[in-house]
Amino acid sequence: MRIVQIILALTLLASLLLAGVRIYHRLPASGGAGDSAGNGGAQQDLTIILRTAISAADTKINLYPIDFSAAERDYVLSAHAGKSFEDLLGQRLKHVTPVIVSVDRNGRAVARVAEGNWWMHAVSALPNGESIEWRMSLTVSQHPQTIELTAENAYERTRKF
Repeated sequence: MRIVQIILALTLLASLLLAGVRIYHRLPASGGAGDSAGNGGAQQDLTIILRTAISAADTKINLYPIDFSAAERDYVLSAHAGKSFEDLLGQRLKHVTPVIVSVDRNGRAVARVAEGNWWMHAVSALPNGESIEWRMSLTVSQHPQTIELTAENAYERTRKF
């Protein structure tokens, strides 16, 4: 009876190891956990257009190669006592180099980025002291894409006194 128990325990251990190896081989080839962004895909044009009365000179746009949805899922699924999602996102973005996009006088910007998941953070200062912020999760595919930044799709609008 003891020999049967040992054989069953070894079989269970071997099946767990085999399952782990199979899961590991099915993971995407990208670098970090939760980052399935475009590190090695084909480069695509991403056009960003400002559709408001915003001065293009006072607009900063950063594109981060991070899967924002995966970061949100990780935050919800794991316990982060006393830590907000903003803190977790800031911690993840510390080790990621953004693509900084310059906006021309006509309110247009073109970024050449790899296919994959990206997160865009844009801030624009208005002449009246307000600032508008955009946060968007993007999936860059095989076709050129255009993103419009308007007052309606802004994440936050603030005013300094």
